[in-house]
Formats: sequence, structure tokens, C-alpha cells
Amino acid sequence: MNENKAGLKISNIINTGQGYRFFLINDKKNKVNELFFSKSLVYSVSFIALFVVMGLGAFTFSTLTDTQYDLKVNNLKNQNKELVRVMEDMKVRLEDAEVKLTTLVERDEALRVYADLPSVDDDVRAGGHGGTVNDFSEDYGALMPLTDLNVNSLEGNLASLGREITLQLNSYEQIYSKLTQDVNRLRRTPSIQPVNRGYLTSSFGVRADPWTRKPRMHDGQDFGVLTGTPVYATADGVVKARNGKTGYGNTVILDHGYGIKTIYAHLSRYVVKPGDNVKRGDLIAYSGSTGRSTGPHLHYEVRVNNVPVNPRHYFLTDKIEL
Repeated sequence: MNENKAGLKISNIINTGQGYRFFLINDKKNKVNELFFSKSLVYSVSFIALFVVMGLGAFTFSTLTDTQYDLKVNNLKNQNKELVRVMEDMKVRLEDAEVKLTTLVERDEALRVYADLPSVDDDVRAGGHGGTVNDFSEDYGALMPLTDLNVNSLEGNLASLGREITLQLNSYEQIYSKLTQDVNRLRRTPSIQPVNRGYLTSSFGVRADPWTRKPRMHDGQDFGVLTGTPVYATADGVVKARNGKTGYGNTVILDHGYGIKTIYAHLSRYVVKPGDNVKRGDLIAYSGSTGRSTGPHLHYEVRVNNVPVNPRHYFLTDKIEL
């Protein structure tokens, strides 16, 4: 029998088959109360109590799980901030690499002319590609911090850069192979500018004639230099001719073989004579303003099989100011 502080005592519980009967005895008041609980009531209360306990447990577990999930998400967000910082740095480096690759492509074109190789087709350089790119922004947008960084664009640019580098490496290997097989021809292929100071004042192509102001083809390049500026051979060759009886004024023509000739016009005086052998960089004359000229300058031409071509394609430098 159990007794509490108020003097209440509970007698033994009796199972009657229909339920449970027990007596509540109050010694202080000399009272006896009989209580009866049916089995169905006991079962119902027990079930409810069990349900409540399970519900509280589930709620507690759910709360803990949500908290852990939030902590994990916040941790991922912090990691992604660092990842974005790294990717933004990669983007800057990628853009710098693309600029440098553009310079390499330009030099590659000059080298291919120098090696007598055809230019790489623009469609080949474009290098179309297939496949799909994952849209990370749709799947993980909530985890990504605010940034203008486009992951898909970065991935595409990186893949494109990889293809271009591979193409450029293959091109340089082809050029190297060709160059090592034809050293003599290379020595006789124009590759430097004929003066080492001054400015490019007129390019190859159609321009307004300085005398008639009508459109006319300009077969070479004009370098604005003072009278008496040294003029150099742009490749190994033989002095084919020199004369001063045309609109070109005093002129030196070098024959480099392989169908290539270079012309140096409006000279003030000669250093070489017909039949002389010259090397690339040798002094051959001095600039002037002889012939059909509006002022001191050097007119320079490159001809292949007697057809004028743009001398710019034979310069292995992007420097215009000399």
C-alpha cells in the first residue's frame, strides 16, 4: 500500500476481469473511496500516452535534424564563398591567358608565312564542340553567394582555351618541323623591318594618291624617316638592280630566291651595287626623298613571283613605331 504526504493510501489493485478496482483511503478524514477503471479506458489512456511520448520524441528528433541541416547548409555556403573567390581568381587568370594566346596566334600567323605554311583556317581555330554543360545555378542556386560569376561560361571558356592551346601546340610543332628542314629558305625570307626608327605612315592597300587624290593601290609600306636614315636588307639575297629613273627614285632591288624580291625606294644614296651578296641586317642604302615623293621616307615592298604582298605579314613583331 502506498501513502502520500496528504495521508492518502492506495490499497492493492484488484483485476476484476472487466477492469481494475482499487480503494483510495484517507486516514485523516476516515474516508474510503472506491475507484474502478475499465480495461478499455486503461488501454485507451495507455495508447494516448504512448502516442504523446512518440510525438514528443519525433518532434525533438525533427528539431535536432533541422538544426543539423541548417548548420550543414551554412557550412556549405561558407565553403562556396571561398570557392567563388577561387573561381573569380581563375576567371582573371583565364582572361589573361586568352589575351596571351591571342598574341601567340598572331605570331603563329607570321611564323607560318615565314615557314611557307598555309594559315590555319578560322573554322578550325573556332573548333566547334558538342555536349551539355551542367546548370549548377539551378541545382545549387541557394548555396551560391551573390556574384556575377557564370560557372557555365567559365567552364566553356576553359574548355575552349584548352582546345586552342592544343591547336597552337600542334601548329608550332608543324612550324618547327618545317623550319628545321628549310634553314636556307628561311634566311632568304624577309622577316625584319628595313629601318630601325621612324613611323609607319602609309600601309599596304588602296589609298588616296598623294598627287592626284584619287584611289590607287599602294603596293608597299611607307616609313616616315629623316633623309640619311640607314636602310637594311630584310633577308639574305643578291642585289638584283639599282636605278633612279622611275617614280620610285633611287631604288635597290634584292632577289632572295624562291620567287621573293624586296624593293627599297626613294633612297638618297646607295651602299651596295648589283651582284653583291647581302645578309639579313646588312646596310644597303640610306633613305631620302628622290623620285615621286612628297617628303623624306622609305617605300618598302615585298613581291612574291612579282606580285606585291603585304610586308606586314613578314614582320615577326607587332611593333609599328620603330
